[in-house]
This record gives sequence, structure tokens and C-alpha cells, in this order.
Amino acid sequence: MIGLRQANRFYQNKMSKNDEEYLIKYLKKNKNFFVKYPDLAKQLNFPLKDKSNDKVIDLEAYRYKKISRENIDLQNQITEILLAGKSHILSQKRILKSSIRILNTKTLVKLIDVIVLDLKNILGCKSVNCFFTNKDKLTINSSLIDNRIANSYFRDGKKTYLNQNPKGIMIFFPNQSRTIKSYILLKAEINQSNLIIAMGSNLSSKFTPDQQVDLIEYLTKIIEIKINNF
Repeated sequence: MIGLRQANRFYQNKMSKNDEEYLIKYLKKNKNFFVKYPDLAKQLNFPLKDKSNDKVIDLEAYRYKKISRENIDLQNQITEILLAGKSHILSQKRILKSSIRILNTKTLVKLIDVIVLDLKNILGCKSVNCFFTNKDKLTINSSLIDNRIANSYFRDGKKTYLNQNPKGIMIFFPNQSRTIKSYILLKAEINQSNLIIAMGSNLSSKFTPDQQVDLIEYLTKIIEIKINNF
């Protein structure tokens, strides 16, 4: 086994190619060598930089930079988690307040007004439009839509749609097709018909297929309960 004196000799004397290969193989197999012999690293006088390319090869400097970089990355991750958690809590509070307002509405017209105003505030939408698939439920602040067209956007019993089919912009935002860049659709089931809530944004990154929808689906359930009780 290579020893401390032998390692010093390797470094101080001109080594043959075989010596270098042997030393490299040994150090690769014994990666904690300089941890066991920290004084050796000082005796070898590693330069801070390789003058030919400014490459940092000082072990302590490299270790310090690596740990510092890892700490910065960890702090950034923690900050993102805390911000996401704070945002989620705020969203929960807004959804709860909206649920109470929805449940306290007395008419269908008032309910649609609350849905439009609250969802604009909760999700920061540019536009919120409501569509009924049954003309019997139609109000002055909603529109009629063909049931087959509406259901084509909801597969496998899903209550939300985020796949961003461009045709949906023309259908659900007819007067804003040039300004709406992303959107989400919600479906509230009402006996034998549906209420489709379309929310659009002028930001393409606002609504994406991988978005979490648990809170908004909860609010959709509250809307279903209220409408079916009118």
C-alpha cells in the first residue's frame, strides 16, 4: 500500500508514466486519502490556480465553493417551498370565503355574478364566462352552449380541462380570441345539464396541463350543491 513518504516522493520527484498511472489508480480507489492525511495536502503545496487555464484545483477552495453552492441551492429550494405553502394557504382562505358567498346567494343570477367576480379575484383571470347546456337555466349573465360541444372537453368524468385546445378559445371567449392565451374550463353538473365556467388569461403560462386543481374542484362541488338546491 502506498504510504505518506512514498506519496511525497511521487510528488517531489519526476515520476515515470507508470508511477503516475499507479498513483492515479490508487487515489481513485482511496478517495478519502487526503482526509486521513490532511497535512500531506499542505506539504504538497497545491497551487490555487493552474496558470494555463485559471482552473481552480485547491482542495479547500473547491470544497468551500461546493458547499457554498449546495447551501445556496438548498436555501432557494426552502424559499420556494415556503412561498408555495404560503400561496396555498392564501388560496384556501379565498376559496373558503368564496364558498360561503356562493352558499349565501338567493338567486341563480346572483350566483353567476358571484362566480364571475370571485374566480377573477382568486385566479387572477382576465375573463370569466359562464355557459349553460340547458336554456331553462339560462340567465342574463350567462350564455347557451351545445351539450355535445361542452362535453367534448371533459373526458373520463373529469371536472376540469387544461389541455389548451386553441378551438376552445374561439368557443368560450368569442370576443377575446386575440387576447386570451391560456384558459381553464370547469364543469358543474346540474341534474341533466351542465354549467361550464371558462376562465381565460392573457398570459400563456397562467394555465397549464400540469396545474393542481384540487382547490378549484372543491369550489366547483360547492357550486353544484348550490345550483341543485335552487
